[in-house]
Amino acid sequence: MRFLSKPRMPSNHGFSLVEALIVLALIAVVLGFAVPAWQTQIIAKEVDTASGQLFRDLQLARVESIRRGVPVVLCPSQDGEICRPDGDWGNGWIGFEDHDGNHRYDRTESILLIGPAFARVNINWRNPNWLRFMPQGEAWPNGHFRVCDKSNSRTQSVIVYRTGRARLANKSPSGAPILC
Repeated sequence: MRFLSKPRMPSNHGFSLVEALIVLALIAVVLGFAVPAWQTQIIAKEVDTASGQLFRDLQLARVESIRRGVPVVLCPSQDGEICRPDGDWGNGWIGFEDHDGNHRYDRTESILLIGPAFARVNINWRNPNWLRFMPQGEAWPNGHFRVCDKSNSRTQSVIVYRTGRARLANKSPSGAPILC
């Protein structure tokens, strides 16, 4: 009696070069679609972060003005000490007690907050390029900050009312699109 045995097949461990190249090509195609969408999400998050930080600092400045009983001024500043009348708020800002009412930080006045710089975000305000909160809570001048990424693909506004209250919006106060 003879047993017929099956011939042994060589075992394959791993992938062939063709299979590996096909998988790499599929990964490249998927990443080609995912990376631009990712960049859009990153830009949107940066605009949201900048407008949220500005909104919180506006609230803080108003509360501190009421609590301390002195005017508080916010203005754009790159160095955390000097107000820049022509400055982009995206480079940072400061909030300080303005005892003498000149809308400029003096060494005798207290800095209450320093806003961070956002490298890929522009933040624009109106003229004059500062905002003052009074001890009664009101703000002057009223208006809206335009927060935009450098390519203007993502925009948001921080609207400041004469009463000193602020809100975030995706449009200008008139309901029109935000123009940066």
